[in-house]
Amino acid sequence: MINRTFNRKYKRTYLGGSKQEETRRFLEVQGTKEDNSECDWLKYGRMLSDYLDDRLNVLLSWKEVMKIGAMVFAVITVLVTTINVVAAGVFFGIALLFKLIEWRMKKTEVVWLGEYRFSLEIINENAGIPMLFT
Repeated sequence: MINRTFNRKYKRTYLGGSKQEETRRFLEVQGTKEDNSECDWLKYGRMLSDYLDDRLNVLLSWKEVMKIGAMVFAVITVLVTTINVVAAGVFFGIALLFKLIEWRMKKTEVVWLGEYRFSLEIINENAGIPMLFT
């Protein structure tokens, strides 16, 4: 597996600055024919890679926030238990919720990485580039 380094980022950055510009760029590279004969596969692969890296970067940033939040609320739960059991239960519920959201994001990350690999295989196949690692 590739160890990725990422900067914390909590919002998507669109290619070209806006969603409409990003869509226009993708459509321009894909061409107009239904059989994709006009598609510039190498440029499309680079653009798709940038798009998917950005999307994954945002997901990993939020996953890190959920992990830290779950730990913070777990510590608060332990500290508050001696004072008020009901409040500790509320904090425990919040910590559990953060952990469940983090678990769901981890599953989403696995799915997105699978889609990323599949997309690159299709692009490389159409561009005539052999996959080095299978």
